[in-house]
Amino acid sequence: MLKELLNQLTGQSNNTANEPKPAAEKKAPVAKNVVATETTGADQAQQGGETTRRTTRRTNSNRNTGETRRPSTRRTTNASGEGAKQSAPRRKNTNSANAAANAEGTAKPARTNNRTNNRTNSTRYNNRNEKNTGDRANINGRHTSHSNGDAHANHQHHSSKKDKLMIIPLGGLGEIGKNMTVFQYGDDIIVLDAGLAFPENDMPGVDIVIPDMSYLIENQDKVRAVVITHGHEDHIGSLAYLLKEINVPVYATNLVCGLIEGKLKENKVGGVKLNIVKAGDEIRVGSFKVGFIQTNHSIPDACAVYFETPVGTVVHTGDFKVDQTPVDGKLMDVHKFAELGNKGVLALMSDSTNVEKPGFTPSESTVGPALLRAVGEARGRVVLATFASNVSRLQQAVDAAVAFKRKVIVLGRSMVNVTEIAQERGYLNIPEGTLIDVDEMGRYRDDEIMILTTGSQGEPMAGLSRMATNNHRTIEITPNDTIIISATPIPGNEAAVGRTIDNLLRLGADVIYGRDRGIHVSGHGSQEDLKTMLNLVRPKFFIPVHGEYRMLKKHGELAVSMGIVKPNHVLVGDNGQIFEFTSRTGRKGGHVTAGKVFVDGLGVGDVGNIVIRDRQQLAQEGMVIVVMAMDRASGQIVAGPDIVSRGFVYVRDAEDLMNEAQKRIEQVIEKCEASQMKDWATIKSQVRDTLGKFLYEKTRRRPMILPIIQDV
Repeated sequence: MLKELLNQLTGQSNNTANEPKPAAEKKAPVAKNVVATETTGADQAQQGGETTRRTTRRTNSNRNTGETRRPSTRRTTNASGEGAKQSAPRRKNTNSANAAANAEGTAKPARTNNRTNNRTNSTRYNNRNEKNTGDRANINGRHTSHSNGDAHANHQHHSSKKDKLMIIPLGGLGEIGKNMTVFQYGDDIIVLDAGLAFPENDMPGVDIVIPDMSYLIENQDKVRAVVITHGHEDHIGSLAYLLKEINVPVYATNLVCGLIEGKLKENKVGGVKLNIVKAGDEIRVGSFKVGFIQTNHSIPDACAVYFETPVGTVVHTGDFKVDQTPVDGKLMDVHKFAELGNKGVLALMSDSTNVEKPGFTPSESTVGPALLRAVGEARGRVVLATFASNVSRLQQAVDAAVAFKRKVIVLGRSMVNVTEIAQERGYLNIPEGTLIDVDEMGRYRDDEIMILTTGSQGEPMAGLSRMATNNHRTIEITPNDTIIISATPIPGNEAAVGRTIDNLLRLGADVIYGRDRGIHVSGHGSQEDLKTMLNLVRPKFFIPVHGEYRMLKKHGELAVSMGIVKPNHVLVGDNGQIFEFTSRTGRKGGHVTAGKVFVDGLGVGDVGNIVIRDRQQLAQEGMVIVVMAMDRASGQIVAGPDIVSRGFVYVRDAEDLMNEAQKRIEQVIEKCEASQMKDWATIKSQVRDTLGKFLYEKTRRRPMILPIIQDV
């Protein structure tokens, strides 16, 4: 069925490649404000608020039709896109340009080759984009200027002829997590997503990792808005840190706005204007028209986003899969993707997470029967661990609990927050009386209880991990308990998840995990899902995103093998890479600052590579402290040296080593006294070097050596 639909949709492109295109476009719905707190007039100027402004438009010279440049026509538009009608001469000029473009299209003989037709259609669309940007914006009447007068508008639209579209990923390339992408045209910047990543094993003490936002902070006067694809942590987790630096409007769907609100409150960020959009909406932000397309993922309200720019259209899929039977009943809008493909797409940026997996990713609805079976077979309590943001999974877990007359207890801060927000906004249906507090658990038999908790990734402080180590304050695992881990480990978390499972099994619990049990499916598309997207959109250029580098390469090779894009039109880069586009060309340009910023407690960025290296050395090799007292006047050591070991050796079991080390230090001090050396820095350096060499010779270890001299 899907293949027939694809053929029908792509066939439509071939049949209509040479048909005239309408001069006017359908007006798009306008995003609705959900929160507007402490918004000042300056904020509205940045946000494209409800104030009325003037913008100056010029019609571009149409070289192909011989049309001459007309004087610029000034008109007034408001932020909602309702503008005054154009004067008669301007409308006549627009129609002439469209008629000429149509005549040009019909004059060419029809081609039978599908690929050639698509490429011709795409090229014609891009050319018309470049020439008639001003006309199309005036027809829509939806342009919003983010300046305080006509000077910026004149500069913006005059420079649009020579400006290039720049796409700059600040996170999400060569990694899974901290997704953030900059779209820049002229003096307008839109940020797509602002995510975080979780620390790796070689980042001791780090809580989360966020993208380096230096480029955005340096260009904050150009940042017009932040657009969010969906509500997972790797897409919204660093938003609060960004909005602390740059206060701009945020556009996201209903559930995502609810999750963002919670994060802003938690981080004490106020005065942010959140705008609720829905799939099918379009908004005008500076030089961009931004549209939202319904997709399927492991969280409701996920959207792909497209950017119509003066040089062409760019489509970003967000995280997606093709789900024919989604739990919420909302199918991916393949018709909109095909419509964009028929018009012509300059570049596609597509999710690469599961590109190494053949076939289609199974539907989320297949998890429901497996959960019903597992809950029905459980003798005692059921403890289900999954991602807190997977609302569809939570709904199916609740449905299974209700089917077997179990009460539901929700544990874990993130799980509680998401459950409350999803219920308030209508995304999670829990019958009245089903939820109970953990303190009420004693009133019910074990086979009447289901516990929803965090910890599916083996996080040390999460609920399931604490239960596995008998460290949870209210839940103690017993042999009658059934543990369902409805998730698969994120790359890097396999060892932690394995330890949690081992500990649970030692406690006698029945643990259900792994894809073979059917209790988890991915929210990311596999190869056939990705092929479907490529066939629908048929871009001129292709940028694989959201994956480690091998995944990006594999995705590019997949697109080339399908004949969708040329090999030199696949652009694979790293974070900070600038992808530059005109209406005809795309290339990799220079780089901007990009990298990892570590968040440790309340500190953001104060833990750098040097601190991480010291922590790694302390964790791996330990520390040796040398303490002595010196008379500054005479330069004589009057006490010590004493040696203290932490994490290196247990002193009582290594007395001979410590005594020999002390003798080596005394020899260094004697040499310094003999040469009248009184400079503390030099003395410390010689003690550190001598002791370091000695300890390495004896132990093949390099502990951190910290000499301390006390002035007396």
